[in-house]
Amino acid sequence: MLINLLSKQRREELILPIALKLTGSELINYKQLSNNFEHYSTLFFGSEESVTVDEPNSIGKIPQGITMSSAAYNISKPFVSEIEDAQLIGAKALGFDRNGNIITETTLPPVGDLSPRFQGGISIQSLLIKNLPELRKTYKLDIACSLVNYWSKTYYHWFLDSLTRLEGLELYQEKTGKKPVLIIDSNPNLWQIESLKLLGYNLDDCIQWNQKKITLEKLVVPAYRQPGNWISPSALSWLRQRLFINANISEKHSYSKRVYISRSLASGRRVINEDEVINILKSYGFIIYNLEKMSLLEQIKVFSSAEIIIGPHGAGFTNIIFSQTKPTIIELVTPWISPHYYFISKILGFPYWCVECFQPYVHKIRRGKGDMIVNINNLKELIKQLNF
Repeated sequence: MLINLLSKQRREELILPIALKLTGSELINYKQLSNNFEHYSTLFFGSEESVTVDEPNSIGKIPQGITMSSAAYNISKPFVSEIEDAQLIGAKALGFDRNGNIITETTLPPVGDLSPRFQGGISIQSLLIKNLPELRKTYKLDIACSLVNYWSKTYYHWFLDSLTRLEGLELYQEKTGKKPVLIIDSNPNLWQIESLKLLGYNLDDCIQWNQKKITLEKLVVPAYRQPGNWISPSALSWLRQRLFINANISEKHSYSKRVYISRSLASGRRVINEDEVINILKSYGFIIYNLEKMSLLEQIKVFSSAEIIIGPHGAGFTNIIFSQTKPTIIELVTPWISPHYYFISKILGFPYWCVECFQPYVHKIRRGKGDMIVNINNLKELIKQLNF
């Protein structure tokens, strides 16, 4: 009875150690993958990185997610590994080596060796499929690289988790002369297709994941470039440069330099008193954008020349990676949000402010996605400080 009340992810976290023991599978984390030269071929590139993140400017309290992550952090030297006789299995293309061990770099960026977030990316279903008898012929590929993971169909994680791995893939192609097939999500979002095109990849270069099982002679696994909440500055620089090459952002456009990102069409983190907020911001020349209605190229153009960007915490702020004018970033926040957009702002040298908002109801499972009420006095205080 109790286990039925738990979330699916929490149930899998509890069952996973038992399932691993029963199936004899071990977890091969990023350190083991990069250092086990006997079983895996690995190419290193770039260098280790160190970034210091202090606490941001704020009106009101700074969210826990930012204060807990504000520190100096180190990012290991990136690598790309080649795994022979591998398999990809299940809804999120979980990777296995020839001995049935799980390659954790195919699931989520590491947060320690086996944190709850990390465990949530390992599906019990995949373990079962791996160990069930073959009832039909398994699809086979010579060589492939997967961009599918637990969060790859979400906007932020697609750009910062999935696309940044292409740098390692392209190094592999350059060094070996081999061109792996690229595996992407089934029924990809339009912005996934558009972003791949901007990076020089067409759908003809890819196959869509069938959510079952594929056997590969060689599986190419580039390391994640975003361990935990921290982002590799060099990976972010690589992604920005590659996207800018084909985006033609130098073309003239009529988008406002003062941008408000609305989440009125989203399922959470909407601003309850948004009409009041918009009325104030419009008097300072802000234009309201619902990014869901825009193509990726349109979003790139909006953010490329923006000077002030404000909005509730959400994936729309991913687009600040396209900014070229060092805009001021103003994030409307509740206590339970991630530090992603502050970290990006910090790395890119953008002025950043967070404005504490009130969350009228808190659900323990969805507390980070609850709607918010902007304190109008806080907003006016910030406008006064920044001299809009």
